[in-house]
Amino acid sequence: MTSPLLDELNAEQRAAAEAVRGPVCILAGAGSGKTRTITYRIAHQVGEGVAAPDEVLAVTFTDRAARELRARLHGLGLERPVRAATFHAAAWAQLRYFWDRAFPDRPRPEVLASKLSLLVPVAKRLRVEGRDLAAEIEWAKARRLTPATYAEGLAGRVPPLPAAQMAEVYAGYEREKVERGLVDYDDMITLTTTMLGQDPAIAEEVRERYRVFTVDEFQDVNPAQHALLEAWLGERDDLCVVGDDDQTIYSFTGASARFLLSFAERHPGARTVTLTENYRSTAQVLRLASSVLAPGRAGPPKRLRATVADGPEPVLAACEDDDDELARLVAGIRRLLAEGVPAGEIAVAYRINSQSEPVEAALSAAEIPYAVRGDEGFFARPEIRQALALLREAAGAPPRRDGPPPPEGTTPAAPRQADREVERVLREGLSWHPRREPSGGVARDRWRNLGALLDAAAREVRAEPATTLADLVAIFERRAADGQATADPDGAVTLLTLHKAKGLEFDAVFLLAVEEGLLPISHAKDDDEAIAEERRLLYVGVTRARRHLQLSWAAARPSRSGRMTNRRRSRFLDGLVDDAPARGRKRGGRGGASRGASPRLPGAANGAPPRDEALADALRDWRRERATRDGVPAYVVFPDRTLDELSRHRPTSAAELAAIPGLGPTRLERYGAELLEVLAG
Repeated sequence: MTSPLLDELNAEQRAAAEAVRGPVCILAGAGSGKTRTITYRIAHQVGEGVAAPDEVLAVTFTDRAARELRARLHGLGLERPVRAATFHAAAWAQLRYFWDRAFPDRPRPEVLASKLSLLVPVAKRLRVEGRDLAAEIEWAKARRLTPATYAEGLAGRVPPLPAAQMAEVYAGYEREKVERGLVDYDDMITLTTTMLGQDPAIAEEVRERYRVFTVDEFQDVNPAQHALLEAWLGERDDLCVVGDDDQTIYSFTGASARFLLSFAERHPGARTVTLTENYRSTAQVLRLASSVLAPGRAGPPKRLRATVADGPEPVLAACEDDDDELARLVAGIRRLLAEGVPAGEIAVAYRINSQSEPVEAALSAAEIPYAVRGDEGFFARPEIRQALALLREAAGAPPRRDGPPPPEGTTPAAPRQADREVERVLREGLSWHPRREPSGGVARDRWRNLGALLDAAAREVRAEPATTLADLVAIFERRAADGQATADPDGAVTLLTLHKAKGLEFDAVFLLAVEEGLLPISHAKDDDEAIAEERRLLYVGVTRARRHLQLSWAAARPSRSGRMTNRRRSRFLDGLVDDAPARGRKRGGRGGASRGASPRLPGAANGAPPRDEALADALRDWRRERATRDGVPAYVVFPDRTLDELSRHRPTSAAELAAIPGLGPTRLERYGAELLEVLAG
């Protein structure tokens, strides 16, 4: 007899919950209520007498998800608790219980809290990041690679050290761990699998205890976890898995959707149920998500249907440059706040951590509270704190001059610009080089963050060329203090990477820099699998939005040399917007779209006219006042290079303004009338 409890489910969810005997595969699209479905299914299994609560093992990927599942089951009236735990927690409990029987010649181990305690000395000697060595060992163990098989399993992967040397580090780490009587978190998985495979009596006890299994987020299972799951099951098939191959974005940890997509092949007779009713996003958001994902799909289609009311169409914003993108972001957030959307329901997402810096600067200037999720604010990151300490020390020293001391009787060379001083400190003090991107993920993040610090310095200098190194240090320290003061995440806009957005949802989402080189990321290159995962990453970002969504990209961004470089809209948006903005500006031009033939500027025929310093001062004063009024940094109004062009050419009409680099259609509409008044005055 069917439980009335299931009346609360939709038809698809109910079909999954009523399939109380395995094998069952639930393909759950974004926002389709997968946790609700498996909760009701487990409760129904217990109610139908398929298994007692303590005979159920529900496996999740985070402790938070396990707690949520237990709480929901309790809310459904289960008097006895179901075991809900991560792979690691369940494996470690079994390993501790059976250790003396399974490994009689080895004393019970202690858990190694962090691999770094063993790897940092090696990393220092080899001049690599210890966290990259740890990540590489975790990558190998997730794929069941030993030190002996590590090199042959790389398959084109670029490790932080040459393969043979990395294998030696891996072997040494394993030896030292055993000598000290330690196990790491990866060992919890592999040793439990070994124990169950080598001791049939122990395996039978475990299988007698746990008769039915449910695994959440099955698309994130790696080979080591899958081997443990098969060891738990033995010859049985009472297994329910739930996942979404469209949200496979953690391949760098070893996760693979192939276990989800091949479930029916591995388990003949398996029942597959697809959840397609979306309870999160509007139809407008889901249409865009489907369009983004469709060209790269590999698995069976999941056409999500919205169950909530319609909302506004997503905004696809082709911005003139990075400053224009930040101005649109600030304006968009302010509009939502004015409409009553809580700050805690607004998210700004980007591809890599270092992209948070200009966003933090813009929101701080606009006095919009923000919180960086899953990470410290930019100026609290270890390498940035270290760089600030070195800059503080350098700012207290006499200004450094280029080259050797000039001969007597000659004029000394001008001091370096402040941003060049920052670059010198980063190079000399932290061995940073603008064109030498390291291979390790942690080292790459560190390199990018230091590059973002240099970019921040260059922005300040472009906005105010007289800025000194001491001025920069004061600006950065003030921003660091502002970031630390933003403490209430519920009352703050959330800043986060796309990877950290997984599992979350917001009323409004802004996705920044949807551009080639960032999304897809540059190191994905032409690897089809990597590009497909980057596409899924964008899909995950889009489907975090309930109602409001904006995707933006810039036609130009400054390089480390200070020159503006063309940017190209992401290929993932091909077919969704006109092609013109995707190609960026023509060399020598500005803005996101072609403006046709530009009128000739006054004085252009005979080269650039001299700068009118009085006008430059007036423009700078107006820019400062307008930036204060808008609550944005001065460079967002327009950069210093545009100020220079205005003060040289003195345009007198909207047509002449349009020919000034840095004044595209958006800025003309926003500032044109006021600029002409300043220029006329």
